[in-house]
Amino acid sequence: MANYLAETVETSYVQGKLARYGYREYGAQSDIPLVLLNRYKGTLDDWDPLLLDLLAKERRIITFDNVGVGYTDGTAPDTIEAMAEGAVDFLKAKGLKKVHALGWSMGGFIAQILAIEYPEYFATVTVAGSGPGEPRIRPPEDLRSVEIRSKEAPSIDDVLFLFFPDTDAGREAGLAVLGRSYHRADGVTRETKKDSWLNQGKAINRWNSGEGSAWANLPKAGVPLLVANGTHDVMEHVKQTIAMSDQIPEGVTAIFADAGHAFLFQYPERFSRLVIGFTA
Repeated sequence: MANYLAETVETSYVQGKLARYGYREYGAQSDIPLVLLNRYKGTLDDWDPLLLDLLAKERRIITFDNVGVGYTDGTAPDTIEAMAEGAVDFLKAKGLKKVHALGWSMGGFIAQILAIEYPEYFATVTVAGSGPGEPRIRPPEDLRSVEIRSKEAPSIDDVLFLFFPDTDAGREAGLAVLGRSYHRADGVTRETKKDSWLNQGKAINRWNSGEGSAWANLPKAGVPLLVANGTHDVMEHVKQTIAMSDQIPEGVTAIFADAGHAFLFQYPERFSRLVIGFTA
């Protein structure tokens, strides 16, 4: 049974130059919509419906699947730059000339490129649980997280480890998020096909090696930036977020205590208030 409005929103499609994009749109009639960019393997169905509903109370929100992901045709490219081109292609296809962007995890990589290379489309950019692609400031990733990300079908324990603190409280929070997710009213969900997520993995590895990353150009971003993370992120260490804040001295930085990679789902009320305030 669908308990959240987000789970009842119809999946729509728009044809761009690069793909036919699947997207969902609902919420308040704000002048500038909020467009969300998802994580590695993530589709329209992987957003926390509670977070979406909280954001939708104050903003018109649009979630979409990029090229080769979930409800969108094609095959995902193997560079973050090309993924950013896909995001801009979607905006053009929708006729959107100015939006707020919120990128989580790999979506945060894309959001940084958008802020640097396509600032004319964005009123603000929020980067959540992400890194700038500078190997000198990136601590070694937990070996278990590397192993889990390569699995085709991670277990619930794997998901909890990747996205939430490895504590009793973190596990409880993670189970609560999973319990309220994946209850689409139409009963339809889609995953990202393997050739696309393999390409996404290549893009992430290139980014984290410094190839095509945002680090050196972050100070040149022509858009107000908010960077946020949890203190216990095992994939995108919080030290990267702190280092990013030094690159954007006029930006906003928020660190969530006792929170993991999915801190925005773990604390949806707090995070939604932060984003709504930043995009006001």
